[in-house]
Amino acid sequence: MLVSVDVGGTFTDVVVVTETLKHYKVPSTPENPAEAVVEGFPERGDKFIHGTTVATNAFLEKRGVKTSFITNRGFEDLLHIGRQTRPALYDLHIEKPQLPIGADDCYGITGRINEKGDIIQEVDTKEIKRLALHLKERDCSAAVCLLHSYKNKRQEEIVGEILNDNGVFHSLSNKVSNEFREYERGVTTLLDAYLGPVVKKYFEKLREGTGVEPLVMKSSGGLQPASYVNPIDTFYSGPAGGVAGGKHISELLGIDNLITFDMGGTSADMATIIEGDMSWKDQGNIGGFPVQSKMVDIETIGAGGGSIAWVDDGGVLRVGPRSAGARPGPACYGGGGREPTITDALLLAGYIDKDYFLGGEIELHTKKAEIAIDGSSKKLGIPMEELIIGIIRIANSKMTRCMKEITVERGLSPSEFSILAFGGAGPIHAAYLAEDLGIDRVLVPPAPDVFSALGMLTGNFVTERARTVLLSMNSERKLRKVIEELSVGEEGEREVYLGLRYKGQSHHLNLLLQEDMVEKFHLEHEKLYGYADHEADIEIVNVRLEHSKKRDFIGLPETFDSGKHPPSRMCLFPDGKQRCKVFYRKYLQLGYEEEGPAVIEDSNSTILIPPSWAFKVIQKGILEVVRI
Repeated sequence: MLVSVDVGGTFTDVVVVTETLKHYKVPSTPENPAEAVVEGFPERGDKFIHGTTVATNAFLEKRGVKTSFITNRGFEDLLHIGRQTRPALYDLHIEKPQLPIGADDCYGITGRINEKGDIIQEVDTKEIKRLALHLKERDCSAAVCLLHSYKNKRQEEIVGEILNDNGVFHSLSNKVSNEFREYERGVTTLLDAYLGPVVKKYFEKLREGTGVEPLVMKSSGGLQPASYVNPIDTFYSGPAGGVAGGKHISELLGIDNLITFDMGGTSADMATIIEGDMSWKDQGNIGGFPVQSKMVDIETIGAGGGSIAWVDDGGVLRVGPRSAGARPGPACYGGGGREPTITDALLLAGYIDKDYFLGGEIELHTKKAEIAIDGSSKKLGIPMEELIIGIIRIANSKMTRCMKEITVERGLSPSEFSILAFGGAGPIHAAYLAEDLGIDRVLVPPAPDVFSALGMLTGNFVTERARTVLLSMNSERKLRKVIEELSVGEEGEREVYLGLRYKGQSHHLNLLLQEDMVEKFHLEHEKLYGYADHEADIEIVNVRLEHSKKRDFIGLPETFDSGKHPPSRMCLFPDGKQRCKVFYRKYLQLGYEEEGPAVIEDSNSTILIPPSWAFKVIQKGILEVVRI
């Protein structure tokens, strides 16, 4: 029995695969996330794949452990000085994010390595032992980041050995992020030390409660046993599962380019699959801080079913980013919410059946949604139906802009993509977004409400190693040596990526090592930045190796039931009301096709087929929605 569990803010999603596919939700327990996982874990589960937000939540809620930062003497202020970059250049009221440690928690030690990796001053072991005893007394973990340790890790190893002998939990930068840029590497190491004990304790509880060692979905979209996962590699753990599932769908259907679109209760996550591969980046951002870790390139906006519609001081209708959350929730939930949300608008538009929400587990209150919408309608002086369509259109516009950011602004044409829509609300909005972007096809996978958990089942075992090298493109012998060194002890299929830039640039592009590497770099640089400098020298900034071993995965189970579909109902569209056919997805057989307008009701999600669109059930129960 294969089990996948994805922990969300409101619900914990559980997917169980035997000969059939079963999935269900249990309420999340934010105060003790392991409790919900253990509660939802089936008795006979023997293989356990897990997506977790424990590290992310612990950082955002400042629940890490007491931590110190150890670096070279004279560089104690490294993390607090940071970079001069400004996220909003002309904003005079920017508040700098606060580190989880103060200046008194930063320690400088004797020792120095130069930029070539040569030791020019040895560390003082007695000094380090005194510091280790001091940190032990304070019950403090340690992040160790010495200058140029990506070139020579020996001095960090000496510090680590002494800290280990004294029982001090620690993270070494050469193990967490073996790349240059001291500030970014230092912050990454600090976060790993700050969150490490929290994550370690969480995984121990899971092992005790389930009797199984979890395979954790990393931010990169690969799997690794929990014992070997660094906390900083799990920041995008849950959302990465949906993108990994998108890659599987891409391979299954032979569709190279996909936009994955996951819309839930509070936010929408979007990413791209390009030529069958997940788009990724080697540095992300968490709470305003850089994280040097490979992660799926996901853009998130505050547009979910619970996003609140409101009128600003200028009398303009806005939607989000403020959300009603799980409590009180949208007005139609009956939990005390009084402000109109996207879910309220979808209900009143007729897209959601008030008696079949979450498969009939929750009855929605149409009257309460009407009261909430009516208040804003009167404030704006427009009819209620016009406001309902306005809320949906504004939400769609925000999500369309986000999709343009990950396509158009990166030199990609949206018309060359299909949208893979999942999450509780994604399949309702997807066709509208496709129309705005000139996309002709939308795909909806099985169990879209738990697809991130389902997608984790498709992941492979992946290990990544990276090293900063700063070599010219002509240094073939040195490059081969680095690749051989990074490959030592690794098994599985190997892929090599080079970080390339024009010499003198600050940032680089990550490209798969292949023939005509120089020409490929020029083409990608021109696509992204609008120009290519064929006369400039190209520099290899870093080398990244990935070794992957495929897991035995039989594929998504294909099951179909039979039964009677519900009666049609009236739905509101931008051009007015139209009668829509209504279907239960579980009763749609392979090959069934129909033109819209229609509504397809899944157990925990709804799929909207607007006018001028049609759908067909294709292999593995995937719904293909196309423009006609």
